[in-house]
Amino acid sequence: MHRMKAGRCFGMLWAGVLATGLIAGCLHIQEAVPLQLEQESGTSPTREPAPQDRASIWPQRWSKSEDVRGAIIPMEGTLRDWVGVRLGEDHYLRSVPEDASDAAAAARVARMETGYQYVLEGPGAFVFRKADRSLKGRPTSSTPDAMFRFVSGRPMGKTNGVEVVMIERTWFAYYDAAKAGERRGLIVMVPGLFGVPEPVNDRFVELCVQDGWAVLRMLSHPSRFTERTRFPIDIADMGASAQRIADELGQRAAEVAYAAQAGVRHVHKIRPQIEDEPHVLIGMSGGAMAGPTGANFLMVNEESNYAGWVQAINLDWGVPFDRLADGDKHLADLSNAYMERAPLDAYHLAALVRGKPVLVLQASADKAVPSRFGDQLWERLGQPERWKFAAGHELLFLTLNNFTPSILKWLDEHVGAESAPAADGAGE
Repeated sequence: MHRMKAGRCFGMLWAGVLATGLIAGCLHIQEAVPLQLEQESGTSPTREPAPQDRASIWPQRWSKSEDVRGAIIPMEGTLRDWVGVRLGEDHYLRSVPEDASDAAAAARVARMETGYQYVLEGPGAFVFRKADRSLKGRPTSSTPDAMFRFVSGRPMGKTNGVEVVMIERTWFAYYDAAKAGERRGLIVMVPGLFGVPEPVNDRFVELCVQDGWAVLRMLSHPSRFTERTRFPIDIADMGASAQRIADELGQRAAEVAYAAQAGVRHVHKIRPQIEDEPHVLIGMSGGAMAGPTGANFLMVNEESNYAGWVQAINLDWGVPFDRLADGDKHLADLSNAYMERAPLDAYHLAALVRGKPVLVLQASADKAVPSRFGDQLWERLGQPERWKFAAGHELLFLTLNNFTPSILKWLDEHVGAESAPAADGAGE
């Protein structure tokens, strides 16, 4: 059985359960260590980076180390004490002492004490705040054994000689297995956007813990994953427009990888024995979108029936799209240009996880991530085992706990295996 070795973190995750509507769960997180990319085979016939270029596809963070990209800050209290808040259309965070402390922790990783300016999350971002009289915590019986957050900084250049850094945060809860002596390994769980569906996630964690798994639960995506961003599209220079989109979407995907990698390493510190045990990644809904979503993240965003609600990625064509002459052609051109410039898109990275045990749960009537993108990703993954359900996105997750025992049984059968047989299973 392969084990995760120190210093390589997610380079050696061997099993993944990909619950979708969105398909697949953050699998390129496995290649978060740039040097590990250099040892893997090619990515895609569309854009095959040379070996010396593969490390460079991962965006930089405010750090003096290529391996440590942010700070871990322990948190007090339980899930009842922390409340998720999405910032409104014109809402920028008003700094509190906790924010300054987070920025200072990130600065220490960058070996900076002074001479920097930090920028907090803006409209559309999702953050957690301590519950108080004005911000009530949600009722839950889920009780983690530890809570912490990962804080990183995205360098934005200098203004008047002062370095400007965008601070980003990801919140985690860790749960010990019910019986440590019978622990099976560690499950890393990435939930839907904004941490939903919370009651389903609570129960899923409970079932995993009872079955002997320790669980590292990302409470939601990194704070800027859903930050509202407008992209002006220049039809006369589609390449430049696509590059800006690819760069930003790559930043968001990479931050999920960096945060999860840091979270796993922190678990290794507080529970050293886990480092040599099996590690499993489970992505749900938007938690799957954080990694290999349906291949072509840009078009998933454009066609999702959630796009108007989330409004994280906004293409500005200068006129309403339905009034744009040859709009469909221009969008197709933009999509093609994006795919040529987006090395962190699942389409390119899916090949890197071929041969590892992967289970895909897919809703055949999904509109949140149109099923055709899930089908494309399944092909790019090498057609791993797949359970398809004649249902929509929401129903798949609302009924997830009904077939969680089957997922846990699948893990019992496949974790530690060199590869999983390809199959397109029943369930439709």
